[in-house]
Amino acid sequence: MLKIVTASEMQDIDQSAIKKYRIPGLVLMENAGHGVASLMHRKITNLNTKKVMVIAGKGNNGGDGFVIARHLHNSGVKVEILLLGKRSQLKSDARTHADIAFKMELAIHEVSESNLNSNNHSLRHCHVIVDAIFGTGLTKPAGGLYQKVIKKINSAGKFVVSVDIPSGIPSDSGQLMGPHVQAHLTAALGLMKRSHLLYPAAGAMGEVAVLDISIPSQAVASQKIKIKLLEEPDIQAWLPKRAANTHKGDYGHTLVVGGSRGKGGAAGLAALAALKAGAGLVTLAVPESCHHSLEFNPLEAMSVPLAETKSGNLSLQALDTLIEHTQGKSSLAIGPGLSTEAATIDLLRHYLPQVECPMVIDADGLNCLAQETTILSELQGPIILTPHPKELSRLSGSPVKEILEHRLEAAADFAQTHSVILLLKGAHTLIAHPDGNVWINPTGNPGMATAGSGDVLTGIIAGLLSQGLEAIPAAATGAYLHGLAGDLYAAQYGEASLTGGDLVANLAKSIQQVIN
Repeated sequence: MLKIVTASEMQDIDQSAIKKYRIPGLVLMENAGHGVASLMHRKITNLNTKKVMVIAGKGNNGGDGFVIARHLHNSGVKVEILLLGKRSQLKSDARTHADIAFKMELAIHEVSESNLNSNNHSLRHCHVIVDAIFGTGLTKPAGGLYQKVIKKINSAGKFVVSVDIPSGIPSDSGQLMGPHVQAHLTAALGLMKRSHLLYPAAGAMGEVAVLDISIPSQAVASQKIKIKLLEEPDIQAWLPKRAANTHKGDYGHTLVVGGSRGKGGAAGLAALAALKAGAGLVTLAVPESCHHSLEFNPLEAMSVPLAETKSGNLSLQALDTLIEHTQGKSSLAIGPGLSTEAATIDLLRHYLPQVECPMVIDADGLNCLAQETTILSELQGPIILTPHPKELSRLSGSPVKEILEHRLEAAADFAQTHSVILLLKGAHTLIAHPDGNVWINPTGNPGMATAGSGDVLTGIIAGLLSQGLEAIPAAATGAYLHGLAGDLYAAQYGEASLTGGDLVANLAKSIQQVIN
């Protein structure tokens, strides 16, 4: 998995590389610039026939830009540099690399607000723009000359490559604080930053490629980095393996509790997803009015009818039967289609504290908890909550807007406060542990914003838990496979027509892709 850093963490890592491991900053800048130039050759077809305009700021990001220009020039690319300031204003390593470019007689134009428009011709007649204005240290909106240049970059209609982060975007959050470059390709130097993955900022990155600039792995390991990006090898390592001499009982028994009049399909989807994820056995526990249809769909699941209210929702009278059928189960999925009638909340109030197996709580299960938050402190087994931002708002009392603006913090804080695994849905889904670690899931697409999608995720995670996975591997693997199933469907049919059933249908393909 990839470690995701803040600007401060990246600065500490850079300083460790320079001071402890004696790698000169000049070398790190050289490696960064050479890496970006090589990336451009790999990603941009016939780059040698195109004209490149490097727009350099006065800091280290600008220094990277001079190195990029030099390597492009040496490989036969026609390149010019727009320096936003004077060469005499550059310092240290950036000044050294600018002087090298000057001695090589590269075309360098010193730009100010007064002569900016006279450089419009250069922007209009280039094919590629390299944005090397700001790096990770930006703390306020771009103004003055920088704001004007950013607007010109975005309106030029050229292919834009940003160095480390598109200029104008802060590195530590997903928020946009003013004018910013809209990139087609972003070269993350050394490590990914939070804004590469958190929206809306992530939407300005285009494709993100992480470049090795020779930072010692020990310098990275010395930092207690808590945010990580899931990768396919992580999921491959976590996926349960099957031995030849086994039977269905070896892969656990998942209990799915949910459904209400008109919403029985949600519980059925969760049950089918648990089976597809590898659970050996699945039992559906649903209101009597849902039971008949779910006896036959899915065919592979067993079912138990439970006492219901006049409205067709689970009632407190179902408690004894529910406890009986929970005994011996490997995992519990509760919430899909459940309803939030008072009698159902009362049932959960008495039932959940008696459950000993790992559990996934979703949908109306979460909404019931939001009205009885004291239940959380009484739960026994490993607990995974899978809210979307509005459900987390109900649980935490925090406004949805605040959660959306601070997704990492919201997920981590709730997980720590309530000692649960918190899976916060969205682009990209977050999985937070009570110890403060958070994993970011890279898979999924907007087509998954559809009815039944969350029910399928709940079933997948419960099915993985039933096979013995710990809570974090189950939640992370479930999120990854769920998103990958959606991506496989979208690649073939597009996003708009994706349904919850399509996710289940593509789950086997997503598992097979990871295995292979």
